[in-house]
Amino acid sequence: MSLDDDARAELKQLEAIGRLRIPRVVDGPQGSRISLDGTEVLDLASNDYLSLANDPRLVNAAHAALDEDGVGAGASRLITGNHRRHAELERVIAEWLRVGAARLFGSGYAANVGTLGALLGPEDVVFSDELNHASMIDGCRLAKAKVVVFPHRDLGKLDEELRARQGRRRLIASESLFSMDGDLADVEGLAAIAKKHGAALMLDEAHAIGARGPEGRGVAASLGVVPDLLVGTCGKALGAYGAFVATTSAIARLLWNRARSLVFSTALPPVIAAAVIAAIEIVRSGEGEDRRRALAERARQWRGRVRGLGGHDDSAIAPLIVGDDQRVMEISARLFERRVFVQGIRYPTVPEGTARLRTSLHANQTAQDLEIAAVALNDAMSQEG
Repeated sequence: MSLDDDARAELKQLEAIGRLRIPRVVDGPQGSRISLDGTEVLDLASNDYLSLANDPRLVNAAHAALDEDGVGAGASRLITGNHRRHAELERVIAEWLRVGAARLFGSGYAANVGTLGALLGPEDVVFSDELNHASMIDGCRLAKAKVVVFPHRDLGKLDEELRARQGRRRLIASESLFSMDGDLADVEGLAAIAKKHGAALMLDEAHAIGARGPEGRGVAASLGVVPDLLVGTCGKALGAYGAFVATTSAIARLLWNRARSLVFSTALPPVIAAAVIAAIEIVRSGEGEDRRRALAERARQWRGRVRGLGGHDDSAIAPLIVGDDQRVMEISARLFERRVFVQGIRYPTVPEGTARLRTSLHANQTAQDLEIAAVALNDAMSQEG
């Protein structure tokens, strides 16, 4: 059989078990309603938590940078792609998060894979929460360190594993707000265990940066915890694209030399950096605090309207576990017919048998939006039940 024949056979197999992924096409900007495959729908799927992706201030900042600097960066940052806007954004992030330095990456995936690969090797041990994002999982594997996966949020088991395993470097890796479950890590407990065992702590705050904590600085900042490495993204609550690692000056300098996903990638377009700087200014302001309060209130309202939602009570991520892969996609399709979009999430994004509707809330959604979506979702679940 040819490679094409093999691909066709594999696609048929995925379709038969309800795991074939077919992307929809968005036309126009992000918002509480979007055009998806030509149909206007209520959006309960995106990560635009603070509703900044189409904010005029970000758009204007990007337009101004486009006029001055063009579109592309032209090369990796270690050649001719290190634009002044990148350097300015790194300074803004470091000052905002109160760390020694920040280093930009092209995406959250690149940040996690590049950072773990830069700092860990065969003589090291990384302790990873079992529900960490795929980018952390892949980063651990590619680093070729010894990987110890501990049960989700099980600090007792983590402490036990750290007592039992030694290495040149030992690093605890966890999300702070888990992207598929919407629950929070015990960040204070993780920090205490790391200190007790002389291990480093890496927190992926992708879904918390901008959306939680003082000035939107995340879960760790709300608890007074300063991890050795904080990974944040610019494409969720900050409304743009890209990612960063906030850390010490020395570690940030080392990433210039060791993080392959940084060294060998073309830099972010300068227009994106300009938009992120505008987003951070909003996030840090009183308006940003108002948006975070609105987001938390939407999350609580949503959980009060829909039965069985998981996640922390004020988390913008509210999953509804369905279990079966095909069933979750059938429910998602029924919702789409009622002009409500909620993505069905299946293995391998989540463990087998835990397929879910991953609903996510946005600051600019209205009570009417949530009521329409809740009626549709409750009806869809009842029909399937």
